[in-house]
Amino acid sequence: MKLFLILAAVVTLSIPALSIERDAASGEGDELTPMPTLKLKDLGGKDVDAKKFKAKILVVDFWATWCGPCIKEIPAYNDLQAKYADKGVKLIGVTVASGEAEEVKPFVSRHNMKYAVLMGDDDMAYEFGVRAFPTTFLVTSDWKIYQRYIGAGPAKIRKLESDIEELLGRGGK
Repeated sequence: MKLFLILAAVVTLSIPALSIERDAASGEGDELTPMPTLKLKDLGGKDVDAKKFKAKILVVDFWATWCGPCIKEIPAYNDLQAKYADKGVKLIGVTVASGEAEEVKPFVSRHNMKYAVLMGDDDMAYEFGVRAFPTTFLVTSDWKIYQRYIGAGPAKIRKLESDIEELLGRGGK
């Protein structure tokens, strides 16, 4: 019975992630929504000072180790990090609902994740409005949410890269 409930939860949470949805994060007019506070821990359990990410364009991806679409995106995110790291773009994978850091560490190694992987929590995911995995945010260098992407797939990655290029062309803002 417990296995059935777990499978039902996984299927229910994964269904929205199978469709790609992109929505504007802007509020009224051209105003962008301020970035909520990032409360993260590294895989060693230490608090991460979010200030070290300021003045960079951020790609913040909320994902889970059990999420198939999330796992399929890892190679594309490795490529994006390699392509844009020297241009002031930082990719952060925020794992939620995936157990403790000790459980996530071997997953990160096994999947050769070449970007920062940090531990989030349910409260922060709620504050960001994460309702499905993966949910990815593109954040300007002045910490405004430029765009939110729900789901996974090649079209999402192409649009994300296009939006990164647009932000870089505007000086990150």
